[in-house]
Amino acid sequence: MKGSTETRIGVFCLWLSLCCGAAAHADELGPGNPQWNVNIVGPTKNPAHIRDLGLRQQNEPACAIRPGDAACMICAYNDYRTLDVPAVADGWIGVSTSCDAGNSWFSQVAPGHAASAAPIDARFAADPRVTAIPGMAILNFIGGYRGENRGVLAVQHWPTINKEDLNFNAPALDTSIAETGTDGRFVDKPEMLAVLDEGSHAGTVTLSHVMEDPALGTITRTYPSGTLYLAYAVFTGSQSVKVLVKTSNDWGRTWDNKTTKLTESQNLVSGITMTHKGGTVMAVWRQAGDVNDTDAMYFATTTNGGKAWSKPAVLTNICAFDQASATTAIADSANKTGQRVTFRTNDFPWLASDGVNFYMFYSDRKTSPAQACDGAGVAKLYMRYSANGSSWSAPIAVDNSVESAPGYQFMPAAFGASGKVQVAWYDTRRENIVDPTLNTIADYSPDGLSVVNRKIDVYTAKVAVVDGAVTISPSTRVSQFRSIFDAAEVTHGAQPTLYEAEASFGNAMLYGSGFLAFLGDYIAVAGQEFRPDGSGGWTSNFPASPAPASNKADFYIAWADHRDIRGDVLFGSPGSPPTEYTPPENLSPSAAGERPPALDPDDFEDYEEFEEM
Repeated sequence: MKGSTETRIGVFCLWLSLCCGAAAHADELGPGNPQWNVNIVGPTKNPAHIRDLGLRQQNEPACAIRPGDAACMICAYNDYRTLDVPAVADGWIGVSTSCDAGNSWFSQVAPGHAASAAPIDARFAADPRVTAIPGMAILNFIGGYRGENRGVLAVQHWPTINKEDLNFNAPALDTSIAETGTDGRFVDKPEMLAVLDEGSHAGTVTLSHVMEDPALGTITRTYPSGTLYLAYAVFTGSQSVKVLVKTSNDWGRTWDNKTTKLTESQNLVSGITMTHKGGTVMAVWRQAGDVNDTDAMYFATTTNGGKAWSKPAVLTNICAFDQASATTAIADSANKTGQRVTFRTNDFPWLASDGVNFYMFYSDRKTSPAQACDGAGVAKLYMRYSANGSSWSAPIAVDNSVESAPGYQFMPAAFGASGKVQVAWYDTRRENIVDPTLNTIADYSPDGLSVVNRKIDVYTAKVAVVDGAVTISPSTRVSQFRSIFDAAEVTHGAQPTLYEAEASFGNAMLYGSGFLAFLGDYIAVAGQEFRPDGSGGWTSNFPASPAPASNKADFYIAWADHRDIRGDVLFGSPGSPPTEYTPPENLSPSAAGERPPALDPDDFEDYEEFEEM
């Protein structure tokens, strides 16, 4: 759509946890105390980094917290502000940084696009993943060309910059290409995991970075040694899908010649997720079912740094909750009965570790073994865990409270820190009007006259080993919205009724020239991944610390949120063209002291949502 709408990433600076690792008592385990929601697409200080003048869409965040400084973090996301740059005219990767615990943010576009000083062989970029090791953040994403099934897996280094007036991560120009696709061999859905060498294996890696900012010049820095794992799916012309994984011992500057195939299937394989516990690294992915194979989550492990992986095994069968970005009709006809609008979501797994167990989260339409998997059923969030990385617990409902019963629970993300795992997900429990026969989260008209626009929240819960048992806290709502009240209701001694003045409508049609809804394929949860080991080195922060006072942890949750959208983009709206967005007149001056030229929407084509395989 042209200029009129925005999908903003909502970040939630979560809390200081009250539970203390494995020694916690059951009455101490709570979900946390959610703080205010903050828009992380903040101002762009340097005009060369492409300001978001058109208030474009963003989705699919990935975040990491700086080791040793929980107030500093970096988030990457799909960013469509580059549609307004004629030399790019497609989506790229946006990056936001904060060093005040998420209260304020700066944003920019990652280098590598067609208008940057060092472009890579790609016209669009998507699916970012990010991790933070001591001294730098590492960004990974896919790049490619619309209409061509080829592309690249790119890796960028963002060293930490510490100056008297600056404290942030800045990009290097030397983007590394970890994998190159060819026509008919498309690489997609990457996942990245950093594992530090510890104990007698700990060493150092020295890298030089030519920085994007000429004032920073070339930075040479020494980092702790370790292994960077990169897993991804490859779609081939024969319709088979492979899950591959490769490793790097210099944090993505170069890659081992060996690429390991974890699986290959004629069915869709995607949604790869990884974590580690001790010396065991685990990967989990989903393989879609058909008439011959069951829809299931599979897993494999390596205990020797990725040199060899176990044979894939079924972790759990699922009754998947999938729906497509689809619009049956958006005409303003008199009879709207039967029309539907849905955003795309796929039932992908998510892994996390607390140093004691592996935890795998997923959605499932079946709430009991006797229930048929027939496309009906409200999706709920489940968890399985494993202490040894091979045998798994029975499925456990993350939130089966009475309050949660009406709502769908989907798109989970989780992260472990200081002996606890924080999990977050999209949730529709607070809706008042839902047609139980829909079987999807669809905007619809129940009678041809009225319209139901579906609202979506974000909820979270904490998982920890409490008194020797895996325990899940009650859930709490993360998404918070401005409320208003009617002044006429205020009387002496009376409490006015509060009404929410905004909502996140999941099916806002912000893509496909205003005919498709899309939230992205994942949200993000982040905590500190590494901590000092007390001997001058670093260690994983997944397990609880031996010192209980050190086991307090901040978690951050980021998600795509539609509360700030503008224009007629909801099902049942009058159907007039979307309201054009006009940038404000008080723009900051450019580096040359002049106002940047206005962007003409006719200089680029409307973005058509890319339907992945």
